Amino acid sequence: MKAQPVKRALIHSETDLAHELGYVGDWLETHGYELVRAFRPESVENESFPDADLLINLGSLSSAVEGFTTNATEKEIAAVTDWIAAGKPYLGICFGAQVMARALGGNVERQPAVHRGFETVEQPLQLGPWIRWHEDFITDPGSADIVSETEDAIMIFRSGNAWGVQPHLELTPDTLRRLAQKTGVDPAESTQLVSELANNSTAAKNSTFALLDHIIKGQS
Repeated sequence: MKAQPVKRALIHSETDLAHELGYVGDWLETHGYELVRAFRPESVENESFPDADLLINLGSLSSAVEGFTTNATEKEIAAVTDWIAAGKPYLGICFGAQVMARALGGNVERQPAVHRGFETVEQPLQLGPWIRWHEDFITDPGSADIVSETEDAIMIFRSGNAWGVQPHLELTPDTLRRLAQKTGVDPAESTQLVSELANNSTAAKNSTFALLDHIIKGQS
């Protein structure tokens, strides 16, 4: 029997913040992906990404809001624009989703405070609860189709093989704890969030697997 070619997932992230794959990593391992890492900002100096079967673009403290972006973020938006235009599978989580919205001509708006909490979404089943942790809100996905939204922001949207997901479907209680410590969140707030995620960890992981089965496995 001829061996199946190994699928390569390119993981694009910061070097030491919001870079852990958590439940998404569990799904990738289950489905036999080889992981390749690319780190901001050097990864997009040429406004392009290395080739891969799937690009997963993770969170960041950088902003995708017009007027707040750095030169590196503008290059990342350009690189994502080209990746999506080529029809390659893309999953943007949080900042990665905001970059996708900008790449497709949409809009991301800065809010007066960081939103940290839980969100259950419809896609088309009820999924989550996942952590929402973002200061910039997607208000227009551009040419993408909205799959799920709340009163204040768009949660999931799609354009062909490209998907943007605002909630952190990758976060586990442990990765959430480390993210909170790294960003200096008040321990009282972070402890409560970690405890709530721990109480709902099985549902969160199962929901992550269900969504990825739908949007990635369904393309293979």
